[in-house]
Amino acid sequence: VTNIGFDVTGEHSFDIQIPGAGQGLFHAGCEAQFDGYTVGDFDCDNLYGGCKEKTGCHRLPMSLQAGCEWRYDWYNWLKSEGTTNNPFVDFRRVRCPPQITHISGSTPLDDADYPEIDPDSY
Repeated sequence: VTNIGFDVTGEHSFDIQIPGAGQGLFHAGCEAQFDGYTVGDFDCDNLYGGCKEKTGCHRLPMSLQAGCEWRYDWYNWLKSEGTTNNPFVDFRRVRCPPQITHISGSTPLDDADYPEIDPDSY
């Protein structure tokens, strides 16, 4: 899940919704979806920025913990003087790959207007 991150200036980035990375302004959904957890469990009581350390990921439901840990392991959050916090990226819209549309059962109405992407070429 992504959003465009209106709280970030410029046209260089978008938000990736990573478990444990802060719920921001809209923080009611996770607590409603997962019984037995409080709002603070989903971002280590830090709505804007989320868990400051990987160890905080244990507060999340088990099904979200791997996504939270990804932020520290693969994404390398806040490494290299913080450059992975809202990094600058070049991106363009492409046609939704079948791996996603088969799972979601949904295809954007204008999907054919965009180029196909070959994941094996990356």
